[in-house]
Amino acid sequence: MTAKPTGGVYGYPAVLLLCCVVDALSNYAGHPQNSLGELQSILSVTSKQVKDFKNWYRNLLAHQAIIMPGTQLSPESIGGVIEFGSTGEPTIIRVIPFYQAVKTWWNGFDKASIKPKFQQEQAPKAAAVNTSGYFMTSHLLRDEYPTDYGPSSPVKKPLK
Repeated sequence: MTAKPTGGVYGYPAVLLLCCVVDALSNYAGHPQNSLGELQSILSVTSKQVKDFKNWYRNLLAHQAIIMPGTQLSPESIGGVIEFGSTGEPTIIRVIPFYQAVKTWWNGFDKASIKPKFQQEQAPKAAAVNTSGYFMTSHLLRDEYPTDYGPSSPVKKPLK
């Protein structure tokens, strides 16, 4: 992690990607879509703290390339993942501990619960010419899946 000459760190992409992982997998853990709800399990935080975290870090990072003024990312590796201000609001994220917490959670996550879904009506009306017409998932543990990605493979589903 690189420190900025004016203070802070270049950690926006890392935090945004970690938020995306938590967001996607929260859906498979049974939380409402786009809620980051699994942060309650990962970090032992309240639903209000998750909502503030989502609004101040994830949403602003994803849509405006900023975090909420008055909050910051920290390169410190010692300490809790999130530091809460006097009113219980998440004001500091320690990026490395955040990564480590998500990684630990991922290692214990039931990967069999990952069953990608999509709305057929959201798919292109005319698929790109050079595609197979299949939806292919990405996963972190490729050795758990067959190397044959043929029509009977469990890792892709027909779009048609």
